[in-house]
This record gives sequence, C-alpha cells and structure tokens, in this order.
Amino acid sequence: MRQPNPIHLVLVVGFVFSSLCLAGCAGGRFTFRANNSASLQTVEADLEYARLQAENTREALDELVFANPPDLERAYRDFADKAMSMNLVGERLVRHADSMEYQGSSYLVEPEKSATECQFPRLSNTGRTKPLELGPAFDPIAAKAISVRRAYRAYESDLSNIRSILSTHQTTKGIEVVDIFIKKAAVDEESLTEALEQAQALVQDAEKAAATPLPDGGETR
Repeated sequence: MRQPNPIHLVLVVGFVFSSLCLAGCAGGRFTFRANNSASLQTVEADLEYARLQAENTREALDELVFANPPDLERAYRDFADKAMSMNLVGERLVRHADSMEYQGSSYLVEPEKSATECQFPRLSNTGRTKPLELGPAFDPIAAKAISVRRAYRAYESDLSNIRSILSTHQTTKGIEVVDIFIKKAAVDEESLTEALEQAQALVQDAEKAAATPLPDGGETR
C-alpha cells in the first residue's frame, strides 16, 4: 500500500487550519470571504478620528513650514508620522464610501452584542448581525461619505507630493519648492474637515433615530 507523502499531509493540515481560522464564528460554514459591513458606531468613530488626524497633520505641517533650519529634519519626521496616520484612517473612510456606494444600505448593520464569543472575532461572519433599517436616512449618509472620500483623496495627494519632495530635501529651499502644495493642502484640509463634520452630524442623527423607541413598545425604529 502506498504511504502518504508527509509533505502532502502537512499542506492538507495547514489548509484545514487556515479554513477554520477564516471561518471564524460563521456557524461552521467555511468561507474565505467575510461579509463586508460596519456599524454606524464604527463609521462615526472613524470620522471623528479622521477629523482629529486632519487637525494634527495641519499643525505638524505648520510647524514644518516655520521650523528653523536646524529643526527641519525633526519637524519633517513629525509631519511624516502625522501624514501616515491620516492616510491609515483615510483609507478606512474610502472603504466605507466604496461599500455604501456599491453595496447600498446592506453595508450598515447593527453592532454585535459581543465579539468575545468568537475565538477569531475580526474574522467572524457578520451573518449574525442584523441589517440596520435606516430608510431614507441612508442616502444622505452615503452621499456625504462619497464627498468625504473625494475630499480625502485631494488632501492625501497634497501630503504625498510634500513628502515626496521633502523626504530628500529637508531644507529651506525644499520648503520653497513645495509651497504650492502646502497652500493647496491648507484649502483641501479645510474642505475635508467640513465634509467630515457634516458626515458625522448625519451619522449621529441616524444613531439617535435608530435608538428611538417605537410607539408600539418596540426597542428601536
């Protein structure tokens, strides 16, 4: 009788283990694609964090512009760190906007009661979450999310251009070269902050409406 190849057995075991991890708490269903969804609380938290990061990045850029020559290298590192944090949260905002645009209202769900029940909560299947019934409140949120995405991409382009040049030219001459991008960044940051505040207000209103008790004694509407 032919003996199993040890290498083959290792590959099979590894594949099964990966499948179990990706299945998470999906009720025993093995799947490599978790449902793409988010709660209003998650969206609101990302909007707030993005607003704070935009403010931090603006302040770091101001310090870089007015830094004395001996302090330019330190000021640039601080600005680059802040810009990277802005990029990380900005990409989450892009994901929210993309998902609302292409998935529609099914992207927003009620928050899970507890993620501790699952050994792999971040990989858990969101089938246990209920779609959030926002009704006509969804369209303004989605439209504003797209506005945030557009404003973020404009701002990120400015930051990218500034970093690209100053990463190798941390001098007063380098600051002069990127002056046009610095001025544009100031305008685009203001537009982004305004869009973030408007989106946050819509999400907060929707959260309050979702938590309002129904007239017939139901939990929410």
